[in-house]
Amino acid sequence: MKIEDDQITVLAGLRGGYTLGSPLALSIANIDNANWRDKMDPVLPPQGEAVTAPRPGHADYPGAVKYGFKDLRNVIERASARETAMRTAIGAVAKQVLESKGIEIYSRVVRLGPVEVALGTPDKDVSRRLKHTAYGTEDNQAEAKLNGLIEECRSRGTSVGGIVEVVAYGLPVGLGSYAHYDRRLDGQIAQGIMSIPGVKGVEIGCAFDLASSPPGTPGDSLVVDQYEQIAYSGNVNGGLAGGISTGQPLVVRCAVKPIPTAMPGDSIDTATLAPVTGVKERSDVTAVPAVRVIAENVLAWTLLVALLTDGPED
Repeated sequence: MKIEDDQITVLAGLRGGYTLGSPLALSIANIDNANWRDKMDPVLPPQGEAVTAPRPGHADYPGAVKYGFKDLRNVIERASARETAMRTAIGAVAKQVLESKGIEIYSRVVRLGPVEVALGTPDKDVSRRLKHTAYGTEDNQAEAKLNGLIEECRSRGTSVGGIVEVVAYGLPVGLGSYAHYDRRLDGQIAQGIMSIPGVKGVEIGCAFDLASSPPGTPGDSLVVDQYEQIAYSGNVNGGLAGGISTGQPLVVRCAVKPIPTAMPGDSIDTATLAPVTGVKERSDVTAVPAVRVIAENVLAWTLLVALLTDGPED
């Protein structure tokens, strides 16, 4: 959440800004933990009443059933999206390694609830210029609408979801595998992005448009470029074919749901079986801008692992 201002600490493996070859150890202390010591003490019995009103849109109920918990707080805290803080930190390291290989990753918000951002074909130079903006767009009118929608949700106590697009430029041809199902790059990317809390769908390239297109709609083509090299024309497949990279920009989109904590919904008390409203925890209005950052770094880690273990033959 924006109220959390935790910082990364490097414990080992770095000196003067350079890695030493030893394991790189990172730590993020949860400063807010001090406010929860009475409820989350690892030794002393928890203080206060047990949480028994599960939020239907969270892991509260199925998690409690899986492990036999009577107090949903055990699930609520461990299922928190806070865990993505460290994945983002690790991904930031991976991005630096990828950049040394000429691979750059950028992202942008393409939709926030009913507001769609008019975007053209992904462009590396434009993306690089906009990487530190809130939404990754230079459409000032759209940005004003997005900000207005967030303020409207904040005033009403509701939440809004959206769609994030992440693009990797400079990938070599042949990253991944077409012969091993578990090493297909599209499968690894989908798993990584889908594991981000709140993400409910992943699209590579123009997948859903292709699925609904009329019969006979052309896809990508192979041509000879100005350098007398074989190249692709078009990129509806989003830089992947048969589980391996094509050398084109890798385009991944993910659908992010509204944060259900803001609207807990109708529920049942697990102790009394009485109808209740799910427990209301503090939350931001939307996770979409945050998911934009997280998805970049999750993709970076996935691509770095693939590059080191399943890259193209020299």
